[in-house]
Amino acid sequence: MAHNLHGIITGFTYLGDLPNVKLAEGYHLIPLSSPEKDSSPEAPIPPFEALSKATTSVIRRLSMLGKCAYIETAYFGGIGTQASAIWEDGAQIEGPMISYDGVEPTTESRHFTVVDGAVNHALKYLGVHRSEDMDEFDSVGLGQYRSNRKVLQASGH
Repeated sequence: MAHNLHGIITGFTYLGDLPNVKLAEGYHLIPLSSPEKDSSPEAPIPPFEALSKATTSVIRRLSMLGKCAYIETAYFGGIGTQASAIWEDGAQIEGPMISYDGVEPTTESRHFTVVDGAVNHALKYLGVHRSEDMDEFDSVGLGQYRSNRKVLQASGH
């Protein structure tokens, strides 16, 4: 089964106009439009597949309200990649971080850090608590969304 998300996780209650879904523990997921659906696509910032300069500007502003993370997942049949970066007080404070699960790295790692569980690492920094039988990703409720389309449907957009 595929899992392909890219979006912003806020470490605070988000009350803005961007489509979003409330996750467990008061966190919010703001999905981003797919680069292939964007009418004026901007080149992504490596090693990310969808993070653009315009999105980083949004994240910088949001991070003035509280900690934020950008996350990406790209999996099919348990094989794929995940990536994240963390912002606080208007600045990127960690990342990019990337994890490879069953695939070989596609780019040199001089501009990012290879870690185990890039998304969980970011969620942990935001304050997400794992349960005894679930990691941070599932504890906060991200496992119920397989794609940004599903997130947008759940948000009513």
